[in-house]
Amino acid sequence: MTTHRRPSVVGAEDLPLSPVPGTNATFRVPIDRTTTGCQNLVQRVFRYEAGTSPEMINEDSEDVIFVVSGSGEAVVGRQTYPLTLYTGLLAPPRVPYVIRNPGPAPLELVSVLSPQPGRPASVPPSPKAKPVGKLAVHESEEKSLPAGDDRYFKLMIDPRYGSKYLTQFIGFIDKSRAPFHIHPYEEAIYILGGAGIVHIESGDYPIRAGTSIYLPPGTSHCLENAGPETLRLLGVFCPAGSPADKEEDE
Repeated sequence: MTTHRRPSVVGAEDLPLSPVPGTNATFRVPIDRTTTGCQNLVQRVFRYEAGTSPEMINEDSEDVIFVVSGSGEAVVGRQTYPLTLYTGLLAPPRVPYVIRNPGPAPLELVSVLSPQPGRPASVPPSPKAKPVGKLAVHESEEKSLPAGDDRYFKLMIDPRYGSKYLTQFIGFIDKSRAPFHIHPYEEAIYILGGAGIVHIESGDYPIRAGTSIYLPPGTSHCLENAGPETLRLLGVFCPAGSPADKEEDE
C-alpha cells in the first residue's frame, strides 16, 4: 500500500534510534514511502560507535552520505575516503562499502537512498552524470552560490561525482525569510544547526538541529531563520538538478 505523500516535519525526538543488527550502529528512518509517502527517497540517520561496520552494498540504490558529527573513514570499493565534518560521500549501486570509526566519539551520518530499495526508478537518470570517479567532497572544496537575500548554498554530491538520481547540497540561511516558493523536485531536508521555522501548507513548525523535513514536488513552503546564528541545512533531492530551480508562490 502506498501512503499519500504529504509534507512532513519529523523531530529527532520523534523517532528513537534502533540497533542495526550485527553492527556497531543505531539508526532511524525519518523519511520513506511508509512514513511520509515519499516516492523516490529514503532518509536515514546513523550513529556509528567505535569500530568497523560489516561490508554493506546497495543493489540498485545510490547512497549519498553526509557527516553530521564525529570523524572516521569510508572504504568504497577499493578507495578509502576520510569522513570529517561536512563531508559528502557517494556509495554507488553494487559497490561494497565499509564505515570505520576510530572513536571514541560517535560518528553521525545522514544517508539518502534513491531509487528506494526494491523499487524501480520513477525518474530518468541525469544525462549530466559523469562516470564514477572521486566519490567524496568536503564542504570547503565547494563555492558558495547565491540563493536570494542572506542565503546561499554549496553543491556537494551530484552528477559531477557520478550520481544519476540525486543532488546533495548544504544551505545557509542568515537572518531572513524567503518568499513562499515551490520546487519541481522531491526533497529530504535535515537541519544541521541553528533554529528556525518551516512554513508549509499544514502550518508553521519549529525546526532545529536533527529535524527532518519532507517536501513533495510542488509544495509551497518557506524556511525562516528565527535564531541568532545561521540556519544550516542538508538537502537531498530527486531528480538531480539545481537547488535554485524554483518558482515563487504568490
